[in-house]
Amino acid sequence: MNRQAHLLESAERVAAWPHHQEHLIVDWSSAIPLRRSDLPADPRIRLLRVNGEGHWNLCRAYNFALARARGSCLFKLDADCWPEQLDHPEALATGATLCRFGSGPHGRLGQWIMDRTLIERVGGFNELLWGYGFDDKDLKARLGCLLPLPLEELPEAAIGIIQHSIHYRAAHRDGRESQRETPGLELRRSQALKSATSLANRVVAAHCPWHAGATPSRYSQTSAGDWLAEAGSLPQPPAAVAKELNRLRRVVFWSRFLAIPEICVERLPEKLLPAGAHQGPAITWWHRGYWHTIRRLIELPVNALAGLRGSLQTTRRMR
Repeated sequence: MNRQAHLLESAERVAAWPHHQEHLIVDWSSAIPLRRSDLPADPRIRLLRVNGEGHWNLCRAYNFALARARGSCLFKLDADCWPEQLDHPEALATGATLCRFGSGPHGRLGQWIMDRTLIERVGGFNELLWGYGFDDKDLKARLGCLLPLPLEELPEAAIGIIQHSIHYRAAHRDGRESQRETPGLELRRSQALKSATSLANRVVAAHCPWHAGATPSRYSQTSAGDWLAEAGSLPQPPAAVAKELNRLRRVVFWSRFLAIPEICVERLPEKLLPAGAHQGPAITWWHRGYWHTIRRLIELPVNALAGLRGSLQTTRRMR
C-alpha cells in the first residue's frame, strides 16, 4: 500500500529469478492505483487490487493473496524484498515438507517459502492482528506446533532487501506521511506505534488464536482484477478483548512517545491522550510542545549517563 517505488524496483528483480511460475502482486488500495504497464513485461505477473481499504493490514492482504495463488509452493515477499542467491525450491527441501523463513537483518525474518498445504493447515495469517509487529512470530509459533523446532532458515544472502526506516514503513503504508513534523518526532512516533501494536498483537494472538477453521475476510470481484471486501466479513475480537487492546495501545503509545510512565497515562483523561485508530493517535499542538520541551528535559540525564557509560567503556579498552 503506497510503496510503489519499492515495489517497482523489487518486481524487476523478482522477474529475473527463474524458479517461479507465478508472481502475484496485490495493490491494497494505494492512493494512486498500480498499473500493469508500470510492471515488468513478465507474463508470470498477476496484478490484483483490493479497493475500499483505508489502512494497510498485512495479515488480511497476505491471506487474500494466498487464497488466490495457484502454486503448491508459496514464497511470501514484502514489497521491498526479492530472491537473490536462492536455488530452486526443490533444492531447499530437507524433509517431507518445505518450510523456511528468512534470516538476517532489515526485515528478512518475515519472508518465507513453504508448501501450500502447510500454510493452509494453520489457516494463514491471523487477521485479528493489525499494525506493525508479531504477525510473523505468531505464524512461526503455530507452524512450530506442526514441525520440529527450530524452524529451518534461508541463508541471509538468499533474500535481497531495500533498507529503510520504521518511519518510512509506517508513514507510507497508510499514506499519512507528514510534512510538518520534524524527523526526530516522526521517528519516535513510528517507534511508539510499533511498540503499541506489537504488544497488542501478542495479546490478541493469546486470547484469539488463529487456526485452519477460523473464518477470514471475504471478497467479491467487482471487475477484472479488482476486488472489494464484503461488508461484515472482517474478523473482530470479542468486545472485552477489543476493549483491553484499545487500552493497551493507548497506554503503550503515549508512554513511549512522551516518556510518561504508563500508570500516569492511565490516570490522564482519554481526551488529552486519545486511543486513536489504525494509524495511531493524532498528534496535536500540545503533544508537539511537550515532546520538544519537557520530554527533551527528561532525556537529558539519561543521555548524560549513557554518554558517561560510553566514555568509561572506551577508557577501559584503552587501558
